[in-house]
Amino acid sequence: MASEKPTSDSIQAFEILKDIKPKFAMINQKEFFEHKFTGLKELSYLDREDVTLYCLTEEEFVFVRTTPGVNIFDTEEYPFVYNIQHKSAEEMLIASHEAVYQYLKTKPERDGSNIAYLHNPGRCGSTLVANMVSKTKQCEVQSEPTPVLNLSLIFNKKDQPVTRESREYLDLIKATFLLLCPDVNKKYFIKPWGIETMSLFPLLHQALPGIKEMLMCRDVRPTVLSFKKLIPEQIYKSIIPMKMSLQPPNYRDLWEKVKRGEGDPDEAFCFFILSTYHAYMEETRDRDDIKSYSYESLIEHKELFTKSFLKEIGVEEEYVQAAMSALEVDSQAKSSSHNQKRTAGVKASVSDETMEWAVKLAKEEFGIELEGEKGRVHNMPHQWNKV
Repeated sequence: MASEKPTSDSIQAFEILKDIKPKFAMINQKEFFEHKFTGLKELSYLDREDVTLYCLTEEEFVFVRTTPGVNIFDTEEYPFVYNIQHKSAEEMLIASHEAVYQYLKTKPERDGSNIAYLHNPGRCGSTLVANMVSKTKQCEVQSEPTPVLNLSLIFNKKDQPVTRESREYLDLIKATFLLLCPDVNKKYFIKPWGIETMSLFPLLHQALPGIKEMLMCRDVRPTVLSFKKLIPEQIYKSIIPMKMSLQPPNYRDLWEKVKRGEGDPDEAFCFFILSTYHAYMEETRDRDDIKSYSYESLIEHKELFTKSFLKEIGVEEEYVQAAMSALEVDSQAKSSSHNQKRTAGVKASVSDETMEWAVKLAKEEFGIELEGEKGRVHNMPHQWNKV
């Protein structure tokens, strides 16, 4: 059947014939399904509990209907929501941005007050924290939902970086988050894909004034080591041009200025991490409502960290012990990208020369003070245990 153009109150429906396994969320698009057009459906079809937002493009929202009974928020089965969606998808649904905006106008007005969002640079304990929140059973947890990454990549490829003045994107951001978190009677916790998503810092609060934002951070050297152990050596050495092309334009330009030679991969990952912290520090110059939480403080003060974090997202203290039970297991053991053989016993190092370069970069370009051999951010604002 040939595909029909949808009307303002309809969406295109496609039967999924076969899934083509994706390796990374950032390319988790509709092309990863073999699909057949089956007809048009009313927009009210999006009200179904088994229909969830899967990804988005500059023109369309893409949804999937998953197998009956599958809970896409079940982090016990898979830590990342796109794993569950992709494995269980039976039908794909495509609607224009404008059609979805009209659909959302039929719903009660919302400001995102039931949504908590954890900014992070990746490999910093953010998945562990998401699993801790999931253990409380008080929030629907979405770890690395592809639409949030899609949003950021749309912004990042523009010629100019997004700022607080980029108000033309607010409707798209608001619609994306309300579709990800549709139930007004539930709390939601979103942990996005790291590194590429920093462009949301200046816009998220404007689109959803009630949303609660936090930052998860970690000392620079062990964060780079974690990336280096996880990513196969040949890929680690060759991935930098691709990863850098996905950064906001101001950071892409800065990398061209500061890189040495063709760009050392360890230095590039230092740059990615520091860029995230810089974006956070820029946004919090006149805001004090985005607390920062470090992996090191979680390890050193488990119970105090957990109490503070749960309070920040509106979860009662009685669930602290349930949350802390997540510390006893590997939070990524079932992810598609996880392979214990990659990390267990893998020897990797980040040289003192690289860290000296990072310290100089941090101070001169970002106004960030790194201290100690691990590269701890000395002047990180709004730390939970210092507020």
